[in-house]
Amino acid sequence: MWPFLSRTRRHLHRFGAASPDPTQLAGTAAQPSIDGAVSADGPAPCSDVVLTIGRVDLDRLGTALQALLDPGMARPDTPDRLEAALAAAVERLGGAGRPRVTRLPPALYTPEAWQVRMTSLDPAIGDAIRGATHGLGFVR
Repeated sequence: MWPFLSRTRRHLHRFGAASPDPTQLAGTAAQPSIDGAVSADGPAPCSDVVLTIGRVDLDRLGTALQALLDPGMARPDTPDRLEAALAAAVERLGGAGRPRVTRLPPALYTPEAWQVRMTSLDPAIGDAIRGATHGLGFVR
């Protein structure tokens, strides 16, 4: 793991943003399903989600998005493709929100980081996307 990702995670933990517990992502009451139903008492509040991920996490997220959407789709390995795939995944999971993806630095060489910003997103869908970056995939 790259040192700056570890430092970023520590920084986020210090300010109260906790990374999702993998045991909480599978089978929770507010976990979205592919048919679009979110099992909760009412509409979930919307929030903004910002993920900064490295190449390994990007590959995991891309694999999970392909499994969710269409295994034959082009690999989401560019900012535009990743934005489109995340928008389709959010819609399929029953949410709304607009993803924006930035590659840092904007070049083809590594090391690189990918920043994903999603505004007005259901927190359960944000947790599902975070889980996909950790290799958990999307819950069916």
